[in-house]
Amino acid sequence: MKVAVWMLAGLMAGTAAAQAGTVKKIYVAPDGNDAASGSWWRPFATFERAQAAVKAFKETPPAGPVERIEVLFQGGTYALDKPIVLQPAHGGTAAYPVVYRARADQTPVFSGGRAITGWTVGTNGAWTVQLPEVRSGQWDFAQLFVNGERRFRPRLPRQGYFKTAGDFEKNDAGINGFLYQSNDLSVAWANLAEIEFHVLHVWSASRMRAAAIDPALRAVKFPKTRAFNSDWGNFKDRRYWAENVKEAFGAPGEWHLDRPTGTLAYMPLPGETPANTRVEAPVLTQLLIFQGFENQPLVNTTLEGLVFKQSQWVTPPEGNFTPQGEMNIPAAVEFVRARNITVRRCAFTQLGGYTLAFGPGAHSNTVDHCLMTDLGAGGVKIGPPFAGYRMAEAPKNVLTPDAPDGLAKTTSAITISNCRITGGGRIHPAAHGVWIGHSSYNRILNNEISDLYYTAVSIGWVWGYAEPSRAHHNEVAFNHLHHIGQGVLSDMGGVYTLGISPGTTVHDNRIHDIHAFDYGGWGLYTDEGSTGIRMWNNLVYNVKTGGFHQHYGRENVIENNIFANSRKDQLQRTRDEPHLSFTFRNNIVYWDNDGALLGSNWKGGARGVKDGKPTQHYELGPNLYWHAPGSQEIFPGKKTLAQWQAETGQDAGSLVADPLFENPAAGDFRLKPGSPAAQVGFKPFDAVAAAGPRDPCLLPKLAVTAAPSMYEIKKQP
Repeated sequence: MKVAVWMLAGLMAGTAAAQAGTVKKIYVAPDGNDAASGSWWRPFATFERAQAAVKAFKETPPAGPVERIEVLFQGGTYALDKPIVLQPAHGGTAAYPVVYRARADQTPVFSGGRAITGWTVGTNGAWTVQLPEVRSGQWDFAQLFVNGERRFRPRLPRQGYFKTAGDFEKNDAGINGFLYQSNDLSVAWANLAEIEFHVLHVWSASRMRAAAIDPALRAVKFPKTRAFNSDWGNFKDRRYWAENVKEAFGAPGEWHLDRPTGTLAYMPLPGETPANTRVEAPVLTQLLIFQGFENQPLVNTTLEGLVFKQSQWVTPPEGNFTPQGEMNIPAAVEFVRARNITVRRCAFTQLGGYTLAFGPGAHSNTVDHCLMTDLGAGGVKIGPPFAGYRMAEAPKNVLTPDAPDGLAKTTSAITISNCRITGGGRIHPAAHGVWIGHSSYNRILNNEISDLYYTAVSIGWVWGYAEPSRAHHNEVAFNHLHHIGQGVLSDMGGVYTLGISPGTTVHDNRIHDIHAFDYGGWGLYTDEGSTGIRMWNNLVYNVKTGGFHQHYGRENVIENNIFANSRKDQLQRTRDEPHLSFTFRNNIVYWDNDGALLGSNWKGGARGVKDGKPTQHYELGPNLYWHAPGSQEIFPGKKTLAQWQAETGQDAGSLVADPLFENPAAGDFRLKPGSPAAQVGFKPFDAVAAAGPRDPCLLPKLAVTAAPSMYEIKKQP
């Protein structure tokens, strides 16, 4: 009787839709059947079969009007044995869109992982299982998830890091290895080629494999010569550890994969048994590809309410290093020649690389109210890092040759809004929350980005002024960026820009707890020729090295911001150049610690003309400054404001006075009545209320365990 009622309800719903003639609905369920009709009562079983049904419907559409096509997924897990590839045949048209979405109150999960069973429990308590596909070389993985939690391979040292002693065989092409100290490493380790030496540089990281360990020279020899970025990438006094060391296996929660024998070993945590434990490892590098073509882009397609989990990326035999951002690490989801695509209320978790990558031909796409968490690398990559770049591991038939600079020009107008990106860099620590390369007119709005080991948002991929930058007119606004760096890497920022970027704006962001290992925990960071950028209404506090820092650049405007409680310097400037590098006005700068107001290089500030050129290379004022102990001698050389003004001509109209914040110790920087801030032209804003996702209740309700870290986290005092 219940079955009859259920079927009747489905028939009635289908009849009503047919009469309206507006929505074509296709249903999918984990227990469905691809030989079925795809109806509500006879659903398909796979995404791929639903795609075929969309294609068939578009080829023979009904006579009546069609508003849209909807593919509705029932909750449950859909195991993927290959990436989902959405092509124009499976997407929308100018007449109607196609929507792939979860059914109401359902959570469909598309997994690139595989459950591992058949464990044998050894006398030492370790579990082992034989994986023939690993032994035959058909499967390799560097991640394991146990009951939904990320677990790590054995490493030495177990806590903290070793220190390198220097480069090995350095030449013009790079280096052939590194020197280690004392007796840190062993030549007796089994499976040397499987061990990864994870080295933390300044703003980058490398994962290197060894061809040999020479105890006489105390050298780790690489399989091939590797080039690193300038002297910053050398191996002198670099922190590192050896990962996947078989002899170190044994601590609860550790696992080791012995590829030559195909043996996976896992040491369980207390209470875990093979009967109550689900162990999974990824089999796919990519989970989903939006794949258009040069003469036929994928358009008008939406994903909503879907979950994608477990992708992987395995370090190649020759190792891996990129100068910055670990940009060669692929993403689980890629967009190639895709336009007007919307990804809404989706979740991405337990990934081995980046989450989303927008490549050639990606225009006018939106990612809204999505969750990205437990990430091997970072959140979002937009555009190529240089002209001629090809998306990592994208299908070869997609990427036909373009003009030398045409590829870079085609990625633009991407909106990332109301998303939460957290728990990144779990394998690749130099990854970004959101990275924009050679791409323009993108909008990064109302996101929360946290718990990363490098920069939250980075814009531009040009060093200096010579090469024209294709990163311009980008907007970073109303984001909450916090707990970045965490003492792992250096030279980072909440928002970090490079190159000439006219029309780029950074405003109304709340940025705090940016903590570098060494130098460079900055809130706003204009680096390497940053030019034409305007930053306003940003609240920056509790950072390590400076609320604002400009390495070098031209004609940037920093106005109406609040910079509070940087530990070292409140403001920094590095390179003095014979042009106006930036204007800093209508800001409030406040600190209650023993840090300085202006750090690094403030030469070139005096008004005047020399050899026909202006001697003033930056412009300060009017601003409101206050050192909470009440000191007046806060300018370089322990000068007062009056002395500083007389000497340099800077800070005309500035004040040294208490801004009267409500409760700065608690992060409340609203102004009390009577604040002198208005006297310097400051206009109040409330970044605490405005920054971060709007309607956070719309974010996916995905129960995830905070991904653990294998780094030594240094909390900011």
